[in-house]
Amino acid sequence: MAVIVHQNESIESALRRLHREVVREKVLETVRERQYHIDATYDDRQKRREWIKMKKRRRTARRRQLKEK
Repeated sequence: MAVIVHQNESIESALRRLHREVVREKVLETVRERQYHIDATYDDRQKRREWIKMKKRRRTARRRQLKEK
């Protein structure tokens, strides 16, 4: 990634062009994503935890519903 500063152009405008290019190509986002090592099974564990929470909520709601009748 490079920006050429023209003769009659200020450095600030060239930096703005560089910043636009960085944002357009999502350089900062990819750096943040790759900053820390994430296990391949991390997503699976997260989904499993959410599923367990939903299952527990449904069971308790079902028990409460049966108790009220």
